[in-house]
Amino acid sequence: MQGWKSRVAFRFGIMAPLSSPLGNRPAPMKKPVKPSASLTTVVLASALWLVAGCAAQAGARENAFAPLLRQLADRLVTADQVALSKWDSGQPVYDSEREAKVVANASAVASTYGLAPTDVANVFTDQIEANKEVQYALLNDWRRAGAAPTSERQSLPDVIRPRLDGLQKSILQTLQEAAPARSEATCLAQVAHGVEQVAREKSLDTLHRIALDRATARLCLKR
Repeated sequence: MQGWKSRVAFRFGIMAPLSSPLGNRPAPMKKPVKPSASLTTVVLASALWLVAGCAAQAGARENAFAPLLRQLADRLVTADQVALSKWDSGQPVYDSEREAKVVANASAVASTYGLAPTDVANVFTDQIEANKEVQYALLNDWRRAGAAPTSERQSLPDVIRPRLDGLQKSILQTLQEAAPARSEATCLAQVAHGVEQVAREKSLDTLHRIALDRATARLCLKR
């Protein structure tokens, strides 16, 4: 009778069963599931993809002055060939007539690019001074060494000066494009970082990097 009552009570949820197939032993605890190697690989790949994407976006935001500074650097490296030409000819670095002509030519077309003649005159005067800075340093190095490098010479009137004239146009164009950044409060910092970037890109040595700094003396406009 007691057994019959127990079975009825259990059936209608009144009491728990007296025993179970496992007896009184506690149910075994489940072990934590470790992520599979394939899942870990997917997670790592996704993280790397996100990092690469962020880096690409950062790289896409190029320094506002980089295009202009590349042109200035290209103009600056012609100083090496100019110095060799003047070493061979014995001509002085300072050439007032040539310098005045370069500045006048650039200033004359300034308005074509929406630039002020005085501004252009200042910028190109700085390019000439930076170029001369390299020439003076190289010539003195060669005097101390007793000889100039045996590098192939390029003609000053036939090769170097036409190249400089061509660079004048690209400098004016990129100067125009950099106009908004030239008036920003962060202009000086942007120029400094831009010089570092371009010097690294073009593998400029210390002399040419310092000269490139000199070439940027009046890129930023007063607010």
